[in-house]
Amino acid sequence: MRVTHISDGVAQRSSRYWFHGVDPSEWMPEVGVSDPDTPFTVNFGGFLITGDGHVTLVDTGWGHRAGEIPGMAGAGELPATLARLGVEPGDVDRIVQTHLHADHCGWLVKDDEGTLTFPNATVYVHEREVDYWTSDEVDQIPVNREFATKARPRLRAVTGAGRLHAYDGELPLSDEVTILPTPGHTPGHVSVMVASGGATALLVGDLAHHPVHLEHHCWLPRVDHDPVQSLRSRERITALAADRGATILAPHFPIPTAVDLDRDAAGALRTAVRTDLGSAS
Repeated sequence: MRVTHISDGVAQRSSRYWFHGVDPSEWMPEVGVSDPDTPFTVNFGGFLITGDGHVTLVDTGWGHRAGEIPGMAGAGELPATLARLGVEPGDVDRIVQTHLHADHCGWLVKDDEGTLTFPNATVYVHEREVDYWTSDEVDQIPVNREFATKARPRLRAVTGAGRLHAYDGELPLSDEVTILPTPGHTPGHVSVMVASGGATALLVGDLAHHPVHLEHHCWLPRVDHDPVQSLRSRERITALAADRGATILAPHFPIPTAVDLDRDAAGALRTAVRTDLGSAS
C-alpha cells in the first residue's frame, strides 16, 4: 500500500484560530513561536491511496477556483499532480470525503457547470454529513452557510450522476482501507485507516490541523461544529494509533509531515513528528 500526500495549494496563515479559547502563552511554546500571529505553512489538498486494486482519493482540495484565494501558491494543482504520478481522472474509482468544507470537496467538479472531475469514482460521504449540509440547520451559522454554497452544488452533481454512496458507521472499503467515523469538526466527519503488512496509517482529515493537536486534545479550532465530539474523536483516534503503532497524516500538515504514535512503558501516549518522508509514507 502507498499513501501519497497531494497538494491543491499552500498558504501562509495565522493559526490563532486553531487554538480557540486557549491563552497564547500556553500554545505558543508548544509550536515554537513567540507571536500568536506568526504565519504557519498550511497545505490544502488530500491523499492518494493505491495498492489494493483501487485508486482512492481522500479529500479533493479547493478545486478549480483555488486560484481566486488570496496568497495561495500552487493553487488548483491537484489534478496536474495526479497526472505526474500517472493517475488520470478516469482512473480514480473511489473518493472518500472526510467532510464537506469547501477546501476539502472542491475537485468533486471541474467547472461551474458541475461536470465531474473524476467521472468513474464512487464518492463516499457519511450520512450525517450529507444530511447536515443539505438541511436548513446549516443556514443558521454564517460561516457554515457560506460553506454550504460550495458543498450543495457538488453534492447535487455527484448525486445526479449516481455516484454518491452515503453510509452510516464504520465502512470497510477493502481489506486494507477502512472509513472510521470521527465526528465533531463537522457532524459527519470521518478518518481513513490504511493497514497493510503490519503497518498502519490514519488519515485524520481536520481532526488535527497541527501535530500539537495530537497531544493537546482540547486545543480546538474555532470552526469545530461540536467541540465535545471533537475531543472524544481525537482521544479515540490517538488511542487507536498508539495501540497499533500507527502513523497519523492530515491534509493541512505541511508536506512532508507525519506523526508516529505509540505508548511508553507506563502506557502514556508518545508522539514523534517526522518530516523526512518525501511525498509518501
